[in-house]
Amino acid sequence: MNAQTQIVPPTDGELALFQAYTPLAVLTDEKVYSEFYQKLRDLVDAQEPDVSTLKGRKAIASLAAKVARTKTAIDDAGKKLNEDARAQINAVDASRRTIREQLDDLKVEARKPLTDWEEAETAREAEVIAQLQAIRDMGRVDFIDTAGDVQSRLAELDAMEIQPDVHRDGLSIAEAAKAEAIESLTTAHERMVREEQERAELAKLRAAEAARQEREAAEAAERERIAAEKRAAEEAEAQRIAAEKAAAEREARLQKEAEERARATAERKAQEEREATERAHAEALAAERRRAEEAERAAQADRDRIAKEEADRKAAADRAAAEQAAREKNRAHRGKIMAAAKEAIMEAGPVEEPIARAIVLAIAAGSVPAITIQF
Repeated sequence: MNAQTQIVPPTDGELALFQAYTPLAVLTDEKVYSEFYQKLRDLVDAQEPDVSTLKGRKAIASLAAKVARTKTAIDDAGKKLNEDARAQINAVDASRRTIREQLDDLKVEARKPLTDWEEAETAREAEVIAQLQAIRDMGRVDFIDTAGDVQSRLAELDAMEIQPDVHRDGLSIAEAAKAEAIESLTTAHERMVREEQERAELAKLRAAEAARQEREAAEAAERERIAAEKRAAEEAEAQRIAAEKAAAEREARLQKEAEERARATAERKAQEEREATERAHAEALAAERRRAEEAERAAQADRDRIAKEEADRKAAADRAAAEQAAREKNRAHRGKIMAAAKEAIMEAGPVEEPIARAIVLAIAAGSVPAITIQF
């Protein structure tokens, strides 16, 4: 059905008025459709339905069928319009794709000289940025760099070529950056060579000081050994003299007792006839002598104990004095080492003396990981 085909309801006179309307007008023009619908509405409203007779019922059914056929005719016309429009849209889309692809290719071809220039310019700018960054990186001196590292970068930077056709208007910037980096590295190299020489000299001085301190410690240890041997010999001699004295006293006492026993025996034999009172008196004298001997032995034991206690006290005092001297010497030694470390930190600075002293104390206390002080 063509879009201009008229809607032709049944050919009776009542529906002939719809022949003036086309499906396209009814489907696309809201005003036309309103008029068309109103005419149908008027036709239905004008009917006087009579369901009491067969003719009346047929008339109702006929009118409803006419409206239904009109609806079908409009709907079929709309479907056909959609099919025609869809075919036309597909054809236009195909043409659009072909035209779009050809014109896109032509656009790329037309712009190619500019595109090539832009890509080359982007690559040149990237090269400029990379070289400037390389100059800045090479001119930076890190904490771990040595004089050899800086010297190597100086040679590499000095050999670096600044191409005018690459840098163009920025040539002076690149040359200035290179000159500044060379100047910075040269200054750093001179400073680092000087510092390394100073560190080497300081290391030699520290080694000499360590050797001197080690020598003094060995000499002090030898003196302490000799003094200890002397004290031991004196103690041994004192013990020998005390033992000899005790032995002599014991021998004298035994000799005296033997003499007294011999004399008592002689007197006893000579006085066998003496009275019992004399024998009792003699026994009393013997008992008194025994008590005196026991008192002498007790006194000698006290003297021996006092002599040994005095010797032990003297040995303990000597040991305490030696230990105190060793502690004082160790304290002085540690003070020298920590003072040297503080001075080295201040020289490597700039670091103020209180801060340098705090750093050395923290290292000596073990508060700084991976760093120690050798005493």
